[in-house]
Amino acid sequence: MRSLLAILDLLNRPNLTRGPNLRKVVPMAICRFVSSWRRGAIGTTILFSILFVGTLAQAQEPVLAQAIPPSSNATEEDLPGSLQEEAETEETVGEKLVRALKEGDFNVDFRYRYEVVDQDDFDLNAYASTLRTVLNYRTASFRGFDLFLEAENVAVLGPDRYNNAGRDRNDNGVTDRPVVADPAGTEMNQAYLRYRGHDTSIGGGRQEINLRDQRYVGAVAWRQNHQSFDAIWLTNNSFQNTTVRYGFLGRANRVTGDQQRMTTHVLDGTIEVSGIGDISLYGYFLDFDNVNLHSLSTKTFGFELAGDRDLSSGPKILYEIEFAAQRDFGNNPKRVDASYLHLMLGGGYQGFTAKLGYEVLGGNAEDGRFTTPLATLHKFNGWADKFLNTPTSGLRDLYVSASGPGGPVDWAVIFHNFGADSGGAHYGTEFDFLATYTAPWKQGFNFKGAYYGADEFATDTFKFWLWTTYSF
Repeated sequence: MRSLLAILDLLNRPNLTRGPNLRKVVPMAICRFVSSWRRGAIGTTILFSILFVGTLAQAQEPVLAQAIPPSSNATEEDLPGSLQEEAETEETVGEKLVRALKEGDFNVDFRYRYEVVDQDDFDLNAYASTLRTVLNYRTASFRGFDLFLEAENVAVLGPDRYNNAGRDRNDNGVTDRPVVADPAGTEMNQAYLRYRGHDTSIGGGRQEINLRDQRYVGAVAWRQNHQSFDAIWLTNNSFQNTTVRYGFLGRANRVTGDQQRMTTHVLDGTIEVSGIGDISLYGYFLDFDNVNLHSLSTKTFGFELAGDRDLSSGPKILYEIEFAAQRDFGNNPKRVDASYLHLMLGGGYQGFTAKLGYEVLGGNAEDGRFTTPLATLHKFNGWADKFLNTPTSGLRDLYVSASGPGGPVDWAVIFHNFGADSGGAHYGTEFDFLATYTAPWKQGFNFKGAYYGADEFATDTFKFWLWTTYSF
């Protein structure tokens, strides 16, 4: 609360909130606001956003108050021409603010999903029938600012016949069935204020963040309760063909309802090089507050080259190479000295795509393991989710995939062969498939499956999903 009062005092200084000085107050206000997130003040984020926009709308009021003393009988028509213009400007600012609120976008999204998990180490299967409902609203731009609010509800339709892995009050208490990480609940999923201008976008508050391919930071949009972050996120495009991103993450709001405080810095830059592709350089510094998560505190430096090249005959070649090194950082009491490698070569033609890839997350008992705890992990290393946590001996994933159209249906198939990075163990194999169809009325219908055949890691697992989506 002290942080909020300091911000309001700053914003209500007449000499700061008029004219060119407005550019100075924005970064000062945001800096003072950062500390409130560390205490989990999402309500403060919303209040700050509303009061901040309101303060901007009243920025010209001190000028008129000085020009027309309370005891004076003068009216705005009696003011000199320049002050009359300022009075008109004040009215225009107020009208713009009202219009920004009225012209905002309101959306409603529904996603119903039925998920089945048959896992050999459980006598009973998991059956999850859940509905995700999202209501969100974004104001139109006002002096470069906009406000975004999003409420999310996940409801279980029918009996709880699955372990929802929920945290605290979200836990459904089922332990004799496999995990489907979709606990029921209602929350403010996103609430942030954003400014866009001068080739820069900066947002502060609770927000979903999808960084490039989401290998390190993502919203985990596959699960019904998305992952969001209490964060500041900045993107700059001042240099030609270059994007620079910086993020300060104070807390991760997990899909299970868990809230993990941290002090995390994300620095990521991408340069688009004609004829070569996108070259990205990055440094990620994760430091978790919870003692049970200290072993996930790491610093990671890496680079990635990803691109495609058209051939004269019509097809295109796809390629990607990425390497990263990870070390222990911050509160981590354990040694981490692990590396990451991803190689991919593929081709595309008339909507069809085929890829051959090799991904390695290093690991051994002495040097620790390579981890990406903030990623959208479901996207990687098989949809059966057997490798959400990197094994102690690391992971090697040799995969081949194909996708394309089949009339009105889009399809994809993927085969994985998993092994240890150290020790030579063969973990198992996995086959994944997906079919999607969008009806003329824009409703999506989807069918997806994954079969993991265990060899020396975990147990045989079969999962399939049926879901439908609709937005308006």
